[in-house]
Amino acid sequence: MGLTCPQIGPLARVRWIALTRGTQQGDLDTALSYESTADELTFVLGPALVGLLASVIAPWLPLALAAVLTIVMVSAFAIHPTVQAVVPLSRRPHPAREGEPSTRRREPGSRRFWLLVPLPVLGMVAMGTFFGSTQTALIAFAGEFGAATSAGLLYAVMGLSSAAAALSVAYWSARFSASFRWIISAGGMSLLSLFLFIPQEVPLMLLVLFVLGIPVGPTMVTIFSIGSLVAPKELMGTVMTLLASGIVAGTAIGAAVAGTLAEANGFSSAFVVPVAAAGALLVLGVVSLTVPRQHQSD
Repeated sequence: MGLTCPQIGPLARVRWIALTRGTQQGDLDTALSYESTADELTFVLGPALVGLLASVIAPWLPLALAAVLTIVMVSAFAIHPTVQAVVPLSRRPHPAREGEPSTRRREPGSRRFWLLVPLPVLGMVAMGTFFGSTQTALIAFAGEFGAATSAGLLYAVMGLSSAAAALSVAYWSARFSASFRWIISAGGMSLLSLFLFIPQEVPLMLLVLFVLGIPVGPTMVTIFSIGSLVAPKELMGTVMTLLASGIVAGTAIGAAVAGTLAEANGFSSAFVVPVAAAGALLVLGVVSLTVPRQHQSD
């Protein structure tokens, strides 16, 4: 199933990048904010909706709905007119042969930028680790109260505040470079994730999760923005897919590690993983200062 999953998120971002090329950077930030909000709602509300439909109606219903949505909506996305904005590599002007005038401009420092591509990819792996470990730790936490099946609803609280904060990035001052946004947002995640160790009851955990979600959305938007800046234009789709795949891989890693810790030492030990993931995001944010500032404000 995973091998056949359409990469709609990365392809949608590639279209946004093509549609906003030549416009103000704020337009791309707005588009990426919307995409990250959609991702957040899908990651968080999706599991909650699946659990609700499976328990109230039938276990097969969520899978059937997912199949119908994939066939109908993915097909509609594939033929949407915005696809014309993305020019395939095979249709772009090729570099001139020796002795002929060049019809394609080489971007300065493109090789150097290739060396920066792993930075946002690692950021997305850390982001996925944060998501997967938090969700797994919450399952263990809710299990202490005999409500493990309601963990998705706890996780949804963080997703709602994260989605709203992701939308706000479009209105942040243009004076803030992408690296500065990454450092500030990841710093907030690192600090607020420490509060996950405090709650011993559900109401307080809901409050902590809601506050924790505020810096999560902006961090995710910013990493995608950095990815669009460092990716070679002819391989934008590849880089966007790597970023989305990084989230998936990180989610698996975070869930596995947090689950192992929770089983061995209880839910509190599982919260070490999201704290570590947030710290890794902060470190990577500092490293992102190596991205030339002029490219972050184009």
